Formats: sequence, structure tokens, C-alpha cells
Amino acid sequence: MLMMRNFCGGCGRKITGVNNMLLRSAASMPKTKPNYDEMPSTSDYNAARRKAAPPVAVGIKLGAPAIHKQEKPIAALRSDEWTVATSSASPGNYLQLSKARLSALVTVTAIGGFAMAPGLFVLPAFASCAVGTALMSACANSYNQFLESPYDSQMKRTQARVLVVDKISPLHAAIFGTTAGLAGFMLLWVGANPLTATLGLANVLLYAGVYTPMKRHSVACTWAGALVGAIPPLMGYAACCGTLDAGAFVLAGLLYAWQFPHFNGLSWNLRADYSRAGYRVMCVTDQELCRRTTLRHAVALVGLCSVAAPLSDLTTWTFAVDSLPFNAYMVYLSYKFYKQPDAKTSRTLFRYSLIYLPAIMLLMVVSSYGRTPPKDGARPVKEAEHVEHIS
Repeated sequence: MLMMRNFCGGCGRKITGVNNMLLRSAASMPKTKPNYDEMPSTSDYNAARRKAAPPVAVGIKLGAPAIHKQEKPIAALRSDEWTVATSSASPGNYLQLSKARLSALVTVTAIGGFAMAPGLFVLPAFASCAVGTALMSACANSYNQFLESPYDSQMKRTQARVLVVDKISPLHAAIFGTTAGLAGFMLLWVGANPLTATLGLANVLLYAGVYTPMKRHSVACTWAGALVGAIPPLMGYAACCGTLDAGAFVLAGLLYAWQFPHFNGLSWNLRADYSRAGYRVMCVTDQELCRRTTLRHAVALVGLCSVAAPLSDLTTWTFAVDSLPFNAYMVYLSYKFYKQPDAKTSRTLFRYSLIYLPAIMLLMVVSSYGRTPPKDGARPVKEAEHVEHIS
């Protein structure tokens, strides 16, 4: 114990001596002020800190998964990495709000109905029908997006729509839709006839007021949507003739039946999206029904083209034969989808449906020449009567 006490005491005396020596050396140093110019600035420190920072997750676009990238100043981000949502009244945004390609297809079917009607071709009525139908379609699609924007943001297919990303405000969308609808209705009423305008208004109400909300509540929404697609050819037919007959309803039936292979083929590969957004469409709630209705309506197209169209004098009997290859291939693709529903068969069916409709309508227009002339009771709209109506 004595030896340990002597050792600790010696170490303590040595440490105290070293501390005293360091204090005397520091006191003897000259007094100088620090040079702040040589010290690192705050910006240099932050730059060095950012350079040494570990990778962080940066979100790329709306809805895309986060990926790991080095943190960058905002100014250095590329345009495909960072976007600022700003409302814009550019024509392109309103074309997207109108679903321009869908509106073009609707207008084409109305023009097909006008061409198939047994009345005389009157240019003002034709132009009013085409432009008015396009405006009514733009109105319906605008209100459809206005009502569905909260759910569109949950679907990959629709999450880039103009209302979802705030390129157009909901108020602007409602004003645009109302203006387009009023303009289209007045143009159809004055330039064509009241029957055509009434059909157009009914179609807007059916699409925006029935079909759109029904998608979240009932599988019957597909049948309501098929009715929406069947009305535009009736509008074209009525714009030319001023009335509807058996041939007009056969043409509408053709568009109605076509909707099922078309939409079911499209929706099959989007089941996850529709389910995520809460839409109760056939491909989500009843896949067996989806497959059956596809095949059933494909077979119905054969009967409509090869039997009903010639019997109603909508076309000649040559159309019954000429349309068989198109309808046979539609039935074949629908049967393949029914037996083996997968991404390939559904996609092939959907793509063929886009070719089928314009091809069949063009063939109908060509085959309509040589039909039995309309009787006096059919009352095709004559040019003099049309001029009297619009004057």
C-alpha cells in the first residue's frame, strides 16, 4: 500500500508540472485577432455537407415509385424529375378535357348515321350535325372528368388527366363543359332539327348523370355506357331524315353490341386500376359475366349485319355476305377471350374492335347504294324543307 501511494503521488506531481508548463507557454504567445477571411463560410460548409450526404429518396412525377438519387439543388433538377402544377387555359388542355380522340370517334359514328339515312344530303345540316355532336361529346366528357377526378388520381391510366394534375381548375372545366353543351344543343336545334338536339341532350345526361356515377355502384354501368354509344348514329340519322325508322335502330343496335367486345377487351387489363378506384365494372365484380357478354354480343353482330340490316333496308343483301369475314373474326377473337382470358387475348380483341367499327360502317355506306328508294311516307328531308326550317 505504501508503494502504491508513493507511485500515485509521483504521477500526480508530474501531471501538475506539465500543466503549469503549458499554461506559461500560452501566456507568453502574442495576442492576435482571428482572420475570418480564411475561415470556411456557411455556404462552403453546406456545400461540403451536401456533397458528403448519403443518397435520399426523391419522388419522380406523380404516382411514380421513389428511387434513390443524390440530393440536388432544386435548380439542378431536370424537367422530367420535377414539375410544378399550374393551371393553364391552353387549347391542348381543353382538348384533353374533351377526350378529343373519343369525341372524334363519336362524331364519326354520327356522320355514319347521316350517310346511312335515306334522306338527301344537305351540307348545312351535315356540318351542324358533325360540329354539334362534337360539342355535345366534349360537354359530356368534361363533366365526366369533373365528377371522376378524385378517383382518376388513383388509376395509372388516368392519373395524368388535366383535372388531376391541376392544369385546369374544376371551375374552368364546368364552365367549358356547360358552354360546349349549350353551343352544341343550339347548333343541332337550329342547323339540323329539334329531334337531333333532344337526342344529343339526352346522351349528355345519360353519360354524365347516369353512367358516370353508376360505375361506382352497379355492374349495369356497362349497359348504360353501351346505350350512350348507340345514340350518336341516331343523331346523324335524325339530322338527315328528321325522323327515325327501323333502319336507324338497327344501326344503333350495331353500335350497342360493339361496345361489349370493345370495352371488355379494354378493361380486362385494367382490373387492378378499376378495383383500386372503386369502380364496379364487369371485369372486377363478375369476370365470368364479362367473358359471356363479350362472346354473346359478338355473335349478335353477325345477326345484325347479315339479317337485320338487309331486312330493314338499311343496306343491300350484298352487305350480309361482305360483312361475314369481319364478323367471323370478331367472333373468333371473342371466343378466344372467353376460353382463355389473359392480357394477350383481351388486347388483341380491343385492338381489332378499333379496326372493326370504321371498316363495317364504311362497308355499310358503300352497300347502302342500290337500296329500295324511300316511300312517300318515309318523308326524307328535302332541301327546300330544310331551308324553310332554318330560315
